Amino acid sequence: MIPSNYLEKVYSGYLGMNIGIRLGAPVEPTIWTYERIRNTYGEITDYVKEFKNFAADDDANGPYYFLRALYDDAADRELTPNDVARAWLNYAREGVGMFWWGGYGVSTEHTAYINLKQGIQAPESGSIRQNGKIIAEQIGGQIFIDTWGLVNPCNPKKAADYGETAARVSHDGEGVLGARFFCAAIAKAFETSDIREIIETGLGQIPQDSTYAKVARAVLAFYDEHPDDFRACRDMLERDWGYDKYRGVCHIIPNAGVCILAMIYGQGILTGRWKSPRCAAGIPTATRAT
Repeated sequence: MIPSNYLEKVYSGYLGMNIGIRLGAPVEPTIWTYERIRNTYGEITDYVKEFKNFAADDDANGPYYFLRALYDDAADRELTPNDVARAWLNYAREGVGMFWWGGYGVSTEHTAYINLKQGIQAPESGSIRQNGKIIAEQIGGQIFIDTWGLVNPCNPKKAADYGETAARVSHDGEGVLGARFFCAAIAKAFETSDIREIIETGLGQIPQDSTYAKVARAVLAFYDEHPDDFRACRDMLERDWGYDKYRGVCHIIPNAGVCILAMIYGQGILTGRWKSPRCAAGIPTATRAT
């Protein structure tokens, strides 16, 4: 059922996503470690840089342009990975914007894009078999998928299914679970502002024995014991779930931990996914309103 305030909710979600992008962008370069951010800015309560102009980036462009898959190919049937793959090829300028063009075997999206250009169709283009586990499980699986939660309001299962379908163009394994989680959470946020309920709804759409679910549960358990100390929770994540344990440029599991941290400690005021590749070693650097 489409809620009566659907357009307002979509606008709010997309606006909040872009607010988060601008919050985190100035401290996205990897030189901005947790310690450097803390020592430079202390407690961050506002933008760390004044912006005169808004410049969209991959986090914003992807959800907007990949919606074309519904118009171009899946207008009268269910979405498939190849529908989204064609949107990649039709609307992404190669080497400019949209993705991080960090090289084949380094950047997950660049790797998948080259696979598609070479005729390797989705979902094989993003599979572990094709690209290896490290590449397939990096963060992008939960970055470019807002669309599928926003177009499936109050329907977490369908939102999760569409999010996974889209994520499989470039990701696999734990990488697609982030898509399922966030799309379901976005869909649920149309009908409740209870952040614990939203999180549980998202977790209900992924396997409970997955690493993604386990890191989420670790954060929720820590919050229940220490509800007023997000920095202690961050320290726990670095110790138990840090990037030293999950290799690659930016693996999805450490990132998932700080996502859940932001959502539960922020209590829904600001929730979202961190932008910096050092996110699991740093304080929240970008948030997106739900």
